[in-house]
Amino acid sequence: MKRLVFNSTPLIYLAKVGLSKVLEDLKGEKVTSPEVKREVVNEGKRKGIPDAVILEKLFSSKVFRVVEPKDKEFLSRLLKTRGLHVTDAEVLALARELDGLAVVDDEVARKTAKVYGIAYVGTPYVLVSAVSEGIITRDRARQAVNDMVSAGWRCSIESYAKIMEILEKA
Repeated sequence: MKRLVFNSTPLIYLAKVGLSKVLEDLKGEKVTSPEVKREVVNEGKRKGIPDAVILEKLFSSKVFRVVEPKDKEFLSRLLKTRGLHVTDAEVLALARELDGLAVVDDEVARKTAKVYGIAYVGTPYVLVSAVSEGIITRDRARQAVNDMVSAGWRCSIESYAKIMEILEKA
């Protein structure tokens, strides 16, 4: 199983809908970058966002390994991509270095990953994996998608339909 390299959005929305336990129980190594941790924990706490405290506990209990990207030249190249945030660039660089799967929902990050041949998945992959591993039920995963959308997670109608179809078969 490839290690999962998480960006901010999947962490934030899974915590928002009460599924931080999925992040704990999911098989395999879970990695993120220092900038992602800073954004979801430090910035979240500064803004008084409740899920930041939950995510902080996941970091302090070592659910995630925080890794600094080593290939600064590649990171610098990624950072020149218009619309690609620092967190996206770090996650893509790490996924490439660690031969992992970048867990990114952002469209620019996904397109950039495709250009560089970096394997990527999104938050729905995490939910489908959780169903497959028996961590949550199919119904809970479907409800989580609806709750994430209600909380501001963006996906097209086509993507939503495909996610629901995949969850039905999981």
